[in-house]
Amino acid sequence: MKGIRDILISEEIERYQEGWKNFKDKYKVNDPYYVHSGKPIISKVYHFEDKPIFRAHVFGNKLRKVDPYHQADKCIQPFWHAQHYIMAAEQMYTASSILVTGGKYDKQVAKDIPVEFNWKKPIFYRDNISVELIREELGTIGAYEKQAGHFIFYSEKSGRALSRMSAFSFWQQRAYIQNIEKIKQGDNSALDVLITQIEAQANNHRRLRKSRTTLKSSKEDLVKLLRNGRIPEEELHDFFSLWDKPTS
Repeated sequence: MKGIRDILISEEIERYQEGWKNFKDKYKVNDPYYVHSGKPIISKVYHFEDKPIFRAHVFGNKLRKVDPYHQADKCIQPFWHAQHYIMAAEQMYTASSILVTGGKYDKQVAKDIPVEFNWKKPIFYRDNISVELIREELGTIGAYEKQAGHFIFYSEKSGRALSRMSAFSFWQQRAYIQNIEKIKQGDNSALDVLITQIEAQANNHRRLRKSRTTLKSSKEDLVKLLRNGRIPEEELHDFFSLWDKPTS
């Protein structure tokens, strides 16, 4: 499991810590789009220079509203459940991925495999906690890009690392992207498959608790364009996202 001392020299560590200390968006709740969650529980993300190091505040009061036992409006236990660690790590990894890859993120899918957990002490919801992420590129395996995420949960009061965890992620193009590429290469059978995927995604949009409000095209418009030999890529990328991008 990597830490900042594995990739930064002492002068860089000082700049990193000073940058985090002065990060003005530390206590601004992140947008649902950037964490891909209807319940954002981390702040906007601090990215240290050009290094694969990221950090965010975790809002304990918001995290507590996620009761893993489904018994109450908030978790009755005063300390984090295992699901809360994973939720914070997942939102952190998603937000950092969007920062790093931009629009490429929505065109990929990841399979995550937890690797290591080292939870030293309970974290209480009242604690002032931040989560640090170190991303590591591990090359390609077949059609997949392999990455690792190393997460450290800090007490902002004492500066001590309270818990650590890490996971591998295996990334590849989403199925609809693969079918777009097949159509471009003259595979006509991929057209019907893509249309079926559009219909399935339209059903997903109907299931959302909070509907997409900025869709660029309807299912009917996309199918009509595809049947007429056009590939409206920008509109397809927008349609296959379940999240409205923030306007600012």
